[in-house]
Amino acid sequence: MTMTFKKKIEILQEKFFSSFFQTDINNIANSFIFLTMSSDLCISEDEVRQTIKRVKADKASDVSSILNRVLQTDFTELILILTSLFNACVIHRYHLKQFKKTQTIVLCKSKKSDYTDSKTYQFIALFDIMSKVLKLIMIKRLSDITETHHMLSDAQMRVRCKQFMILTLNLLVDQIHTVWDCKIKYVVFMLSLNIIEAFNWVLHVRLLHTLKIKRTSDYIVEWACSFLKNWETLLRFNKQMSDMREINADISQKSFILLILFLFFNASLIEKCKALRIKIKVLDFINDINILTYDRFIEEICKTLSKVHDVCVKWTCTHDATFASEKYKFTHFIRKSKRFDMMTSIQIENSVIKLKSEVQVLKVQLNMKLQWDAHLRQIKVNHVTWMLALSWLEVFTWETIFTKAR
Repeated sequence: MTMTFKKKIEILQEKFFSSFFQTDINNIANSFIFLTMSSDLCISEDEVRQTIKRVKADKASDVSSILNRVLQTDFTELILILTSLFNACVIHRYHLKQFKKTQTIVLCKSKKSDYTDSKTYQFIALFDIMSKVLKLIMIKRLSDITETHHMLSDAQMRVRCKQFMILTLNLLVDQIHTVWDCKIKYVVFMLSLNIIEAFNWVLHVRLLHTLKIKRTSDYIVEWACSFLKNWETLLRFNKQMSDMREINADISQKSFILLILFLFFNASLIEKCKALRIKIKVLDFINDINILTYDRFIEEICKTLSKVHDVCVKWTCTHDATFASEKYKFTHFIRKSKRFDMMTSIQIENSVIKLKSEVQVLKVQLNMKLQWDAHLRQIKVNHVTWMLALSWLEVFTWETIFTKAR
């Protein structure tokens, strides 16, 4: 059946931006006053100048059609105007409505058999350049406050550019080796959970309440409240463009401000898991929750993971979040594979999760012995696709085949 462009846009918008908040929030203490951390309110000209330099010069523009390179011309008058504008936003705790207009480019995912399913599409969000600069300034301030005052658990991986993946993997590997080095020969198990549509399903009331509990500066909390709501976007799909539509929030999943805010949103989940006081270590990679545990007997492992999973499910009921049961992964790490039954599985609620010998953590493929074989094998699989893409790029750009290129 042929579908109209308007109907396609409605389906894609439902897929990308829908949010249904039906959670009981009566237990939020609105009247309670939290003492906040003090931080500098005023944005300096140098802060604006340095932030603009961090933005890539020629990234695709948004609906305003202003390229990043324009702001990087370093005109003194322009820096003064932007500094005054950003200070007004911070003082009034307001993210300008013009900053909340975006373009959303809809793309097909590769190697999918059925493109009538909305799940086979993904999007790229294009934002106003001045909105990006203000967001980067606020990210830097929130990150500094978080690190200085230890507002998040050590189990939560901070959003650190360039160091994020290395720190995360080092921590995971170090913890596994610590268990391996014990005199008692334990086996390490890991249950991986994934929160569905993490960023556009965030319950704003819970998030803002958590920021207050963590004693975040008032102006950051109130600015975040303005920042999170009343966004608009137009969708571009198949060389056609929709009308401007209202959406729930800043929808870029790679936006660092959303990444760090989401760490605050699920901070209470990590605290609840730690409160169990059992042999577990919870590692939070934004919306991926990885639960490490160890023991000599599989029965004890199953009891421990089921207990932690029950806590996670109760948390979702009060935070309007959902774990994707089809993405549950159960794996183990052991030096000698002959010591353990590879056919083991674990039952959580109505799902039976089979044990896997490999797991992907932050795009890195890990096997049960923490060797590089699995990751190298995955690179070889991806290599064919990468070479094909480069070959086509060579042909269309220079009209030559890849083997003749220098």
